[in-house]
Amino acid sequence: MAAATSRRQGDRMETSAAGSNTATMFVGAFMLLLAVVLGWALLTVWPQATVENGQTIWINLTEVRALMVVIISGALGSYVHSATSFSSFAGNRRLKPSWIWWFMLRPPIGAGLALMVYFVLRSGLLLDGPLGEAVSPFGIAAVCAAIGLFSKQTVDKLKAISDTALNNDQDIERTDKL
Repeated sequence: MAAATSRRQGDRMETSAAGSNTATMFVGAFMLLLAVVLGWALLTVWPQATVENGQTIWINLTEVRALMVVIISGALGSYVHSATSFSSFAGNRRLKPSWIWWFMLRPPIGAGLALMVYFVLRSGLLLDGPLGEAVSPFGIAAVCAAIGLFSKQTVDKLKAISDTALNNDQDIERTDKL
């Protein structure tokens, strides 16, 4: 079992456990590798374009390629959020090993949330038409990266909307609420 030590630092108590440096190094290496993988993946799936009559036409922007851009962009947005948070906590020596899963799961959460938002957009509510003419991969990537970046706030807002719109008094009767 790892021994924990505490020391007073100004007006706050810092706690460090043996092995937390290992956890910090692991998460830091994971974050660096993830940045490279996401950047490479986005460059790999990015569609080709041509200009006809002054308008950009995306040649090979298929639904599958668009979905890949969505997933990667959502993960990239969440990656920026989690990497920023990680660097702040690690830099201030306040990173706790119990947060490792939070940092590792943010990008998949952002990817899933971006995918759900894209499904809503492509369902015809906002975007309907041929992908190569009506939709820009830059727009897709921008929206999905923002969804990933603000995934916590997006989920919180969707929960608030759901709680208001779908108010269910039966939830009060549950002893173990989610």
